[in-house]
Amino acid sequence: MVNTKTEICNLALSCIGDKGSVENIDVPEKQTEIVCAKWYDVSRKTALRQMMPSFARKREIWPLAVDYKPAFGYDYAYKYKSNCLKILGIGEIGRSCRDYAVEGGYLLTNEYHKNGLPVRYVYDVDDVSKFTPDFVSLFAWFLAKDICIELTENESKYTQIEQILPTKILQYCGIDAQENRPVRVSESKLMRARAGLYSLCGRKR
Repeated sequence: MVNTKTEICNLALSCIGDKGSVENIDVPEKQTEIVCAKWYDVSRKTALRQMMPSFARKREIWPLAVDYKPAFGYDYAYKYKSNCLKILGIGEIGRSCRDYAVEGGYLLTNEYHKNGLPVRYVYDVDDVSKFTPDFVSLFAWFLAKDICIELTENESKYTQIEQILPTKILQYCGIDAQENRPVRVSESKLMRARAGLYSLCGRKR
């Protein structure tokens, strides 16, 4: 299993057909290492947002912000987690709140939770030992796209990777999705509409 920054970067180089190699991006010396180090975290966060892998999902209670109230549009503000890359849902499964906004370090909503807002989200995982093989593969393709022009100056290669990426996203997201059962909601659509309740992301937990 690939579980080091170096191996991920070398996979990305392989994707663009570069015959160079990377030994260390924490203390980069060669041009390939400098470029990979520049893009590594950006590509990782993009891959996490796209794939939303199970190892990067978290459920937490976000505290109500007592020092801030939205001027208009929403009644309450909750402290936005700095490590959140993407919100998956607010509230209980099947009764998730869809009406919210993220602004200025706060999550704004009309939902009031005195003890904090239940939030499911994708968080920023940088520990490579937690990466699954399918995530590593997708991450390598995103990194390959980001480093391609700077290392190869080959626009046709960049375009080729851009065309490949959607297929890779579907492939690897599909693998991860198999671990999560679909959410089934028993209430009728009419009852949910009357209650003003809508699911945020109907399929996954």
